[in-house]
Amino acid sequence: MKSPANSQPAVWCNKHEAAKIVGLSESSLKKLRLSNQLIEGIHWVRYSSRCVRYNVELMKDWAATRMDKGTHNQAIENFLGALPSNQPPPRRRRKKKRSP
Repeated sequence: MKSPANSQPAVWCNKHEAAKIVGLSESSLKKLRLSNQLIEGIHWVRYSSRCVRYNVELMKDWAATRMDKGTHNQAIENFLGALPSNQPPPRRRRKKKRSP
């Protein structure tokens, strides 16, 4: 996945690193996930029942702008817009007709 800020692949971290990034405890991160304040598939992804990873760039943005939801929502839209699945398909070249 691409991050919106610098078109580099999104970096995912574990709960220990994410807690340091946002300055909260690991249990607070879990509460934010369970209360849907952090959105699955955007702020975090679940790889298995025991493996959750957080999007570093969006967690930094969330921590910096959590009092201004509009600003953070713009960062989310930028992130989603930069995903490969949201890019227009490549233009296909038309085959030239050969003259007889």
